[in-house]
Amino acid sequence: MIPISIIITADRGSLKAYQVNETPTRGPSLQLIQAFDITDAHGRFIDKVSDLAGRFSVTEMAGPHRGQASIAESKLGNETDRRIHKELADEIAKVINGSGKEGWAFAAPSEIHSAIVDLLPGSIRDRIVEHVKSDLVKVEPAKLPAHFRSLRPV
Repeated sequence: MIPISIIITADRGSLKAYQVNETPTRGPSLQLIQAFDITDAHGRFIDKVSDLAGRFSVTEMAGPHRGQASIAESKLGNETDRRIHKELADEIAKVINGSGKEGWAFAAPSEIHSAIVDLLPGSIRDRIVEHVKSDLVKVEPAKLPAHFRSLRPV
């Protein structure tokens, strides 16, 4: 089995990459090597669209304007998500290619995990040793190894 040398955690708006350093007595220690935030992922969608005056109101009552304000807003939201996932995948590719390491682990919430992995180049995707479908971006580095099976003490 290829050992994990890098752990990457991501959520919808940020990414953190850690280098795994093995210590003989205390187990793995993690060193932050990259932190990346996506500004488009933060904030409310309504604040990003410019035509509030022409927008249909959203109501929960019966009537012609029940649910989303428009189909265009739904498509714009999907396109924004796709771009965010692509940006995260590109940043992961840079980190992995720049590291020269073989195996790496990836953690992201289950809602976005597959979308990001699918956008990675095959040569990088094939080097993933462990997938964790959890949001671990805000977990402190000392507690991260406990979430990865291959880094837990035997």
